[in-house]
Amino acid sequence: MTGAAWAASKFASSSHAALGDDALKDFDNADWVRELPASIRPAWVERIRAIRIADRLAENATLHAVRAANDGVSETLEGACPAGQAAWTQYLAALGAYHGRNLRVRTISDHRRMLDRLSGSLLQLVPFLLPHHFEAIRAFGVLDQFFNNLRDLAEDAAQGICYFPEDVLARFGLRREDVVNGRCRRILAWRELMVYWLDEYLPELERAAARFDACDDLDPSVLRLRNEFRARHARILDTFCAVDFDFERFAEEYWGEVRAKAEPAIIGAA
Repeated sequence: MTGAAWAASKFASSSHAALGDDALKDFDNADWVRELPASIRPAWVERIRAIRIADRLAENATLHAVRAANDGVSETLEGACPAGQAAWTQYLAALGAYHGRNLRVRTISDHRRMLDRLSGSLLQLVPFLLPHHFEAIRAFGVLDQFFNNLRDLAEDAAQGICYFPEDVLARFGLRREDVVNGRCRRILAWRELMVYWLDEYLPELERAAARFDACDDLDPSVLRLRNEFRARHARILDTFCAVDFDFERFAEEYWGEVRAKAEPAIIGAA
Protein backbone atom coordinates (compact mmCIF):
# COMPACT_ATOMS: atom_id res chain seq x y z
CA MET A 1 0.00 0.00 0.00
CA THR A 2 1.35 3.45 -0.90
CA GLY A 3 1.20 6.46 1.39
CA ALA A 4 -1.51 8.02 -0.76
CA ALA A 5 -3.53 4.80 -0.70
CA TRP A 6 -3.28 4.68 3.10
CA ALA A 7 -4.54 8.27 3.33
CA ALA A 8 -7.38 7.47 0.93
CA SER A 9 -8.44 4.43 2.94
CA LYS A 10 -8.39 6.22 6.28
CA PHE A 11 -9.71 9.66 5.39
CA ALA A 12 -12.28 8.74 2.70
CA SER A 13 -10.28 10.51 0.00
CA SER A 14 -12.35 11.00 -3.14
CA SER A 15 -15.38 9.31 -1.64
CA HIS A 16 -17.11 12.52 -2.70
CA ALA A 17 -16.24 14.59 -5.78
CA ALA A 18 -13.55 17.09 -4.91
CA LEU A 19 -11.72 19.98 -6.50
CA GLY A 20 -8.31 18.34 -6.47
CA ASP A 21 -6.50 15.05 -5.90
CA ASP A 22 -7.70 14.46 -2.37
CA ALA A 23 -5.55 11.40 -1.72
CA LEU A 24 -2.41 13.43 -2.34
CA LYS A 25 -3.75 16.35 -0.33
CA ASP A 26 -4.59 14.09 2.60
CA PHE A 27 -1.15 12.52 2.36
CA ASP A 28 0.44 15.98 2.40
CA ASN A 29 -1.60 17.10 5.39
CA ALA A 30 -1.82 14.00 7.52
CA ASP A 31 0.44 11.10 6.52
CA TRP A 32 2.27 11.60 9.81
CA VAL A 33 -0.81 10.19 11.60
CA ARG A 34 0.18 6.78 10.20
CA GLU A 35 3.25 6.83 12.47
CA LEU A 36 1.38 7.56 15.70
CA PRO A 37 1.13 4.82 18.34
CA ALA A 38 -1.62 2.32 17.56
CA SER A 39 -3.32 3.15 20.87
CA ILE A 40 -4.13 6.72 19.81
CA ARG A 41 -4.07 6.55 16.01
CA PRO A 42 -7.80 5.69 15.68
CA ALA A 43 -8.82 8.84 17.57
CA TRP A 44 -6.91 10.97 15.08
CA VAL A 45 -8.11 9.04 12.03
CA GLU A 46 -11.77 9.25 13.07
CA ARG A 47 -11.58 12.97 13.77
CA ILE A 48 -9.74 13.81 10.52
CA ARG A 49 -12.07 11.58 8.52
CA ALA A 50 -15.14 13.44 9.83
CA ILE A 51 -13.55 16.78 8.95
CA ARG A 52 -12.52 15.70 5.46
CA ILE A 53 -15.93 14.29 4.60
CA ALA A 54 -17.48 17.62 5.61
CA ASP A 55 -14.90 19.42 3.46
CA ARG A 56 -15.67 17.34 0.41
CA LEU A 57 -19.39 17.79 0.74
CA ALA A 58 -18.88 21.55 0.82
CA GLU A 59 -16.79 21.21 -2.33
CA ASN A 60 -19.55 19.13 -3.89
CA ALA A 61 -21.92 22.01 -3.31
CA THR A 62 -19.43 24.27 -5.07
CA LEU A 63 -19.55 21.91 -8.04
CA HIS A 64 -23.36 21.81 -7.91
CA ALA A 65 -23.40 18.19 -6.86
CA VAL A 66 -26.43 16.76 -5.08
CA ARG A 67 -25.93 16.20 -1.38
CA ALA A 68 -27.30 12.90 -0.14
CA ALA A 69 -29.44 12.78 2.97
CA ASN A 70 -27.15 10.15 4.52
CA ASP A 71 -23.92 11.90 3.62
CA GLY A 72 -22.28 11.04 6.95
CA VAL A 73 -21.99 14.58 8.31
CA SER A 74 -23.62 15.01 11.69
CA GLU A 75 -24.27 18.24 13.53
CA THR A 76 -22.80 16.48 16.57
CA LEU A 77 -19.15 15.46 16.58
CA GLU A 78 -18.77 12.16 18.38
CA GLY A 79 -16.53 12.30 21.42
CA ALA A 80 -16.07 16.08 21.35
CA CYS A 81 -15.96 18.12 24.54
CA PRO A 82 -18.29 21.15 24.73
CA ALA A 83 -15.61 23.48 23.34
CA GLY A 84 -14.89 21.01 20.57
CA GLN A 85 -18.58 20.69 19.76
CA ALA A 86 -18.86 24.48 19.53
CA ALA A 87 -15.87 24.50 17.17
CA TRP A 88 -17.52 21.80 15.01
CA THR A 89 -20.70 23.86 14.74
CA GLN A 90 -18.64 26.92 13.78
CA TYR A 91 -16.65 24.92 11.24
CA LEU A 92 -19.73 23.53 9.48
CA ALA A 93 -21.20 27.03 9.29
CA ALA A 94 -17.94 28.36 7.84
CA LEU A 95 -17.86 25.64 5.18
CA GLY A 96 -21.28 26.76 4.05
CA ALA A 97 -20.29 30.42 4.04
CA TYR A 98 -16.95 30.21 2.24
CA HIS A 99 -17.38 27.67 -0.54
CA GLY A 100 -18.65 28.73 -3.92
CA ARG A 101 -17.66 30.37 -7.17
CA ASN A 102 -19.60 33.48 -6.21
CA LEU A 103 -17.60 34.04 -3.03
CA ARG A 104 -16.30 37.57 -2.60
CA VAL A 105 -14.00 38.51 0.28
CA ARG A 106 -14.30 42.28 0.55
CA THR A 107 -11.56 43.37 2.96
CA ILE A 108 -8.40 42.11 4.61
CA SER A 109 -10.33 42.00 7.90
CA ASP A 110 -12.94 39.78 6.24
CA HIS A 111 -10.15 37.57 4.97
CA ARG A 112 -8.66 37.08 8.43
CA ARG A 113 -12.11 36.34 9.81
CA MET A 114 -12.55 33.71 7.09
CA LEU A 115 -9.27 32.03 8.05
CA ASP A 116 -10.34 32.03 11.68
CA ARG A 117 -13.80 30.61 11.03
CA LEU A 118 -12.40 27.85 8.82
CA SER A 119 -9.14 26.42 10.15
CA GLY A 120 -9.26 28.33 13.40
CA SER A 121 -12.34 26.28 14.23
CA LEU A 122 -10.93 23.15 12.56
CA LEU A 123 -7.79 22.89 14.67
CA GLN A 124 -9.83 23.19 17.84
CA LEU A 125 -11.20 19.77 16.84
CA VAL A 126 -7.95 17.84 17.15
CA PRO A 127 -7.81 15.22 19.93
CA PHE A 128 -5.98 15.53 23.23
CA LEU A 129 -6.12 19.30 23.66
CA LEU A 130 -6.23 20.79 27.14
CA PRO A 131 -8.66 23.67 27.79
CA HIS A 132 -5.92 26.31 27.80
CA HIS A 133 -4.74 25.21 24.34
CA PHE A 134 -7.93 26.12 22.53
CA GLU A 135 -7.31 29.77 21.78
CA ALA A 136 -3.64 29.25 20.98
CA ILE A 137 -4.30 26.47 18.47
CA ARG A 138 -7.06 28.54 16.90
CA ALA A 139 -4.48 31.19 15.96
CA PHE A 140 -2.27 28.43 14.55
CA GLY A 141 -5.23 27.26 12.48
CA VAL A 142 -5.53 30.75 10.95
CA LEU A 143 -1.91 30.45 9.85
CA ASP A 144 -2.45 26.96 8.47
CA GLN A 145 -5.40 28.08 6.37
CA PHE A 146 -3.25 30.86 4.93
CA PHE A 147 -0.68 28.32 3.75
CA ASN A 148 -3.26 25.88 2.43
CA ASN A 149 -4.85 28.64 0.38
CA LEU A 150 -1.42 29.55 -0.98
CA ARG A 151 -0.76 25.91 -1.87
CA ASP A 152 -4.14 25.51 -3.56
CA LEU A 153 -4.12 28.75 -5.59
CA ALA A 154 -3.99 27.00 -8.98
CA GLU A 155 -6.70 24.52 -8.02
CA ASP A 156 -9.02 27.22 -6.73
CA ALA A 157 -8.42 29.51 -9.71
CA ALA A 158 -9.27 26.67 -12.09
CA GLN A 159 -12.67 26.44 -10.38
CA GLY A 160 -13.30 30.19 -10.51
CA ILE A 161 -12.56 30.70 -6.81
CA CYS A 162 -10.47 33.58 -5.45
CA TYR A 163 -9.89 34.14 -1.75
CA PHE A 164 -7.85 37.33 -2.07
CA PRO A 165 -9.73 40.28 -0.54
CA GLU A 166 -10.97 42.85 -3.02
CA ASP A 167 -9.40 45.78 -1.18
CA VAL A 168 -5.95 44.19 -1.44
CA LEU A 169 -6.40 43.36 -5.13
CA ALA A 170 -7.53 46.93 -5.83
CA ARG A 171 -4.56 48.35 -3.92
CA PHE A 172 -2.28 46.67 -6.48
CA GLY A 173 -4.43 47.38 -9.52
CA LEU A 174 -5.65 43.80 -9.87
CA ARG A 175 -9.10 42.26 -10.14
CA ARG A 176 -10.50 38.95 -9.07
CA GLU A 177 -10.68 37.91 -12.73
CA ASP A 178 -6.92 38.42 -13.11
CA VAL A 179 -6.34 35.72 -10.51
CA VAL A 180 -9.01 33.31 -11.69
CA ASN A 181 -7.81 33.30 -15.30
CA GLY A 182 -4.14 33.26 -14.30
CA ARG A 183 -3.31 36.45 -16.18
CA CYS A 184 -1.97 38.02 -12.99
CA ARG A 185 1.10 35.76 -13.16
CA ARG A 186 2.42 37.86 -16.04
CA ILE A 187 1.74 41.23 -14.37
CA LEU A 188 4.28 43.08 -12.22
CA ALA A 189 1.51 44.03 -9.80
CA TRP A 190 1.15 40.33 -8.89
CA ARG A 191 4.72 40.26 -7.61
CA GLU A 192 4.07 43.45 -5.65
CA LEU A 193 0.93 41.95 -4.13
CA MET A 194 2.76 38.79 -3.15
CA VAL A 195 5.57 40.76 -1.51
CA TYR A 196 2.93 42.45 0.63
CA TRP A 197 1.15 39.13 1.23
CA LEU A 198 4.26 37.31 2.40
CA ASP A 199 6.31 40.11 3.95
CA GLU A 200 3.60 42.12 5.72
CA TYR A 201 0.41 40.10 6.11
CA LEU A 202 1.96 36.70 6.84
CA PRO A 203 4.13 38.00 9.73
CA GLU A 204 0.97 39.28 11.45
CA LEU A 205 -0.47 35.76 11.38
CA GLU A 206 2.86 34.29 12.51
CA ARG A 207 2.96 36.60 15.53
CA ALA A 208 -0.50 35.48 16.59
CA ALA A 209 0.38 31.81 16.05
CA ALA A 210 3.43 32.17 18.31
CA ARG A 211 1.08 31.55 21.24
CA PHE A 212 0.72 27.94 20.10
CA ASP A 213 4.44 27.59 19.48
CA ALA A 214 4.95 28.62 23.11
CA CYS A 215 2.77 25.80 24.48
CA ASP A 216 5.16 23.42 26.25
CA ASP A 217 2.66 20.92 27.65
CA LEU A 218 1.13 19.52 24.47
CA ASP A 219 0.25 15.88 24.11
CA PRO A 220 3.06 14.27 22.05
CA SER A 221 0.67 13.68 19.15
CA VAL A 222 -0.39 17.36 19.12
CA LEU A 223 3.27 18.36 19.25
CA ARG A 224 3.82 16.11 16.23
CA LEU A 225 0.99 17.94 14.44
CA ARG A 226 2.64 21.29 15.17
CA ASN A 227 6.01 20.12 13.88
CA GLU A 228 4.58 18.51 10.75
CA PHE A 229 2.43 21.54 9.94
CA ARG A 230 5.40 23.86 10.38
CA ALA A 231 7.45 21.69 8.02
CA ARG A 232 4.64 21.76 5.43
CA HIS A 233 4.36 25.54 5.72
CA ALA A 234 8.09 25.85 5.03
CA ARG A 235 7.85 23.58 1.97
CA ILE A 236 4.96 25.60 0.57
CA LEU A 237 6.71 28.93 1.12
CA ASP A 238 10.06 27.75 -0.23
CA THR A 239 8.51 26.32 -3.40
CA PHE A 240 6.25 29.31 -3.97
CA CYS A 241 9.18 31.73 -3.77
CA ALA A 242 11.39 29.47 -5.90
CA VAL A 243 8.90 29.63 -8.81
CA ASP A 244 8.65 33.42 -8.51
CA PHE A 245 5.02 33.34 -7.25
CA ASP A 246 3.77 31.50 -10.38
CA PHE A 247 1.04 29.33 -8.89
CA GLU A 248 0.73 27.13 -11.98
CA ARG A 249 4.41 26.22 -11.82
CA PHE A 250 4.08 25.84 -8.07
CA ALA A 251 1.33 23.24 -8.48
CA GLU A 252 3.42 21.22 -10.91
CA GLU A 253 6.52 21.22 -8.76
CA TYR A 254 4.97 20.95 -5.31
CA TRP A 255 2.52 18.18 -6.12
CA GLY A 256 5.16 16.38 -8.14
CA GLU A 257 7.32 16.22 -5.04
CA VAL A 258 4.39 15.10 -2.87
CA ARG A 259 3.49 12.41 -5.40
CA ALA A 260 7.04 11.09 -5.39
CA LYS A 261 6.91 10.78 -1.60
CA ALA A 262 3.46 9.18 -1.63
CA GLU A 263 4.12 6.47 -4.20
CA PRO A 264 6.58 4.17 -2.36
CA ALA A 265 4.94 1.28 -0.53
CA ILE A 266 4.61 1.56 3.23
CA ILE A 267 4.73 -1.19 5.78
CA GLY A 268 2.85 -1.52 9.01
CA ALA A 269 0.24 1.09 9.92
CA ALA A 270 -3.27 -0.28 10.08
